[in-house]
This record gives sequence, structure tokens and C-alpha cells, in this order.
Amino acid sequence: MKRRAVLWIALRYLFGRGGRETGRIVSAILIIGLSLVPLVVVLQVADGMIEGIVTRFIETGTFHIRAAARRSVAQDEITESLERLRDLPGVRYAGPELQGMGLAHSEQGRRGVTLRGVPPELWERDDGFREYIEVRSGEFELGDPSGAVIGSETAADLGLEPGDELRVLTVRPSPRGGFLPRVTRFTVRGVVSTGYQELDRLWVFVPYERARSILDSSVATEYIGMKVDEPLALENPLFRAGEGVPLLRERDRAAREIPAVVSSILGADWRVDTWYQAERARYISFQTTKNLLSFIMLLIVCVAAVNISSALVLLSIEKQHEIAILKSVGAAPREIAGIFVVSGFIAGVLGTVLGMAAGLVISVNINEIMWAIERAINALQAAAGLIAVPFGGVELEPLEILSAEFYLERIPIRLAFPELFAAALAAILISTAASVLPARRAAATRPLEVMRRY
Repeated sequence: MKRRAVLWIALRYLFGRGGRETGRIVSAILIIGLSLVPLVVVLQVADGMIEGIVTRFIETGTFHIRAAARRSVAQDEITESLERLRDLPGVRYAGPELQGMGLAHSEQGRRGVTLRGVPPELWERDDGFREYIEVRSGEFELGDPSGAVIGSETAADLGLEPGDELRVLTVRPSPRGGFLPRVTRFTVRGVVSTGYQELDRLWVFVPYERARSILDSSVATEYIGMKVDEPLALENPLFRAGEGVPLLRERDRAAREIPAVVSSILGADWRVDTWYQAERARYISFQTTKNLLSFIMLLIVCVAAVNISSALVLLSIEKQHEIAILKSVGAAPREIAGIFVVSGFIAGVLGTVLGMAAGLVISVNINEIMWAIERAINALQAAAGLIAVPFGGVELEPLEILSAEFYLERIPIRLAFPELFAAALAAILISTAASVLPARRAAATRPLEVMRRY
């Protein structure tokens, strides 16, 4: 039997006539398509969310490349190093930062905070920082040595507004051992938000020179933070920016070489980390979560493929008479098996095309879809509240699927075509593998036994 005949018979078995046979096959194809939709959405949305979270962290917190001093460093040495770093190709910002812990307190309460001593010009010179920091009230102004900018959660807990006094307790080592407390007074110049509560409740920005005067080197860490043109091209397992795009390859290679150049400039007294190395545990957890979700979604595809297997088993039973005739006129068992394997392959391809198309449409419009769901649920809650008014009423909090306090307000859409191709290939292979059992059953059909029953 020729290959063309095998393909023609497979198509005839799948779509030749209507009725229960075709209905079962169509249902199996649709189920494969539906099972692929959540897998595609997870792959695309997870990548976008990871990129959005990573970008916010590295622009506001860890920088793209961060050098930490291993010893106390003189200000002149830091200034000289910064001048050399700012001249490097691909570096768009380089500045010092001093971080230490403190106890912020006001008339309303107290809480532990992370003091970040940053240059007053940070807000004007660092575009990425300015893009991801929202000024809720006042302004990001650190020109005054007594000025401070605090996170929105810290401001809410301590009851502070621009113009109020903030007191910060820090410690320094005592010559006789132990630590001596020191209280420094600041005036709140602005209240800002990063979009994450866990960061807003920690950060207090103060002028860099003032931070050096109140934070001892033994209890604080001196950093040099750098921003580069291609941060996602730095060595990391999460993103592969520029691969496959010839115009970007040279720029990506240059970005990956910057950490080594920075290390050679600063010397052994500084530890140089990329954004991934600085928060490795956090980003590994992101990738692990994505991989686990993808594995679960792939299991759903495997379960859906059982429908193809069962549909082809029933098809082989119903087509026993035709199979017996084919074998009687010389069709080999492997050719009979090929008919059903091709049928499973075709069903897998059609289901994959449908699932991929639907998944991509949902992924591209995920923000609008979640907004519509959010509006619909809140409308139902409002209606339920009106109905419950005569019975005492129930107050329900409005639903926010993506809250700015805990997550992203909007998911960045990032289509990863290599992952889509891998998911499509996996779905087709699983569907084809599911047809092996029905194919072997059909190939084992004995024409004489079938003829006796008809």
C-alpha cells in the first residue's frame, strides 16, 4: 500500500462520513485544543510577569550590576572608580549607595527600615529608577542634608506626610565593645511607592553624604550601582535577549562582558554581582514556579490525549470489517497500524493549531480579559449588596486581580516563540503516541475471525 493511500484512508476514517465516528474524533481534537490553551497562557503570561517583576526590582533596588565593598573604602577612591565606570561603553548610570539598618519612629509608632544613602542627583540621572518609582506626595528631593524620602507603607504606619519630622535610630560600635545608639532627625520631603508593599515598608532614602556620617562601615554596606543599556542580556537563565537577532548579538555580547571589565577596574576589594546573582534565590523561585505550572499544564494535555486513544480504539472496532478486507487484499499489519498512527497525528496537529491560536489570542489580550472579569465580578458583588440591603446588608471589598500593592498592575506581554514551538511539538507527539495502542490493536485484526462474524 502506498503512503498516499495510507494518508487518504486515515483522512476518510477521520472525516469521511458524519455520525458518531466523526463526532468522537472532532471532540477529541477540541479537547486537545482546549487542554493546550492554559499551557500556552501560562508560558506567555508567566514570562511577561517574570520580566515585569524582575525589571521593577533591578531598576529600583539591586541595579543591573552591583559592586559591594569588602572593606571600608575612602570617598576619593569611590569617586575615582565612578569616573572610570561612567566612561565604559554600554553603561548609562553609575553611582554610590550606602545601605544600613535603622529604627524609624514618630509620634504614632516605630518600625525597622533599610536606610539607602543615595546621591541627590539619582532621580534626575537614572531614567529607570524614575520610571518605576511613583511619587505619591511631595517630591523626590534629597538636596537638603536633612531631607528624607520614605515608602508609602512606612509613611502610613508612622503617620507621616511631607514636612513632618522623622527620627531614625542607628548604632555604631563602641571603643569598649558593644554599640552606641544615635538618633538622627530628618524632614520628610516625599512619599514614594515602588508598586510592592514589601519594598515600600522597608526603604527610607537619605542623602548619600548624610548616610556616611550616621552609618558606620561595620554595620553598613557600601555599593556602587550601575545601569546598562541591555540589562536582560547579562548572564542569567531567565532571559535570552537578542538570540537569533543578528542586529542585537554584538550588543548583547558587549553587555555580558561589562561585569568582568568592572571587576578589573575595581579590583579585589569589591565583589561584583549582576542583578541575577544579587537576588539569585528569588529568581530561581520564579523560574521553578513557572516550570511547575508548565508541567501541570502538560499533564492536562496528556490526559486530553487519552480521548484520541479511546476514539481511535472505538474506530478500530467499528472499522474491523474494512480492516479485514484491506488485509485480505495484501495490506501489511504495519500499513494498517500506519493508518491509525497518521490519524492520531492529524488529530494532534489540528488540535494543536486550534489550541495555539486560542491561547495566543487570550495571552495577547490577558490584561483586557482580566479587567473584564474584574468588572463583572465587582458588578455582581454590587448587585448582591443592593439585594441584601433589606436584610442588613453585606459589605464586600472590590476585587483586584492584579493589585499594585502586591503585584503588577499590568502584565507585560512577551511572546516566546521557541517555547510555543516546543509546546506544539510536545502536544503533537503526545497525540501521536496515544494512537500507538489503537494502531497495534487494528494491526492485530485477523481477517478470518472478522469474516466469520459478518
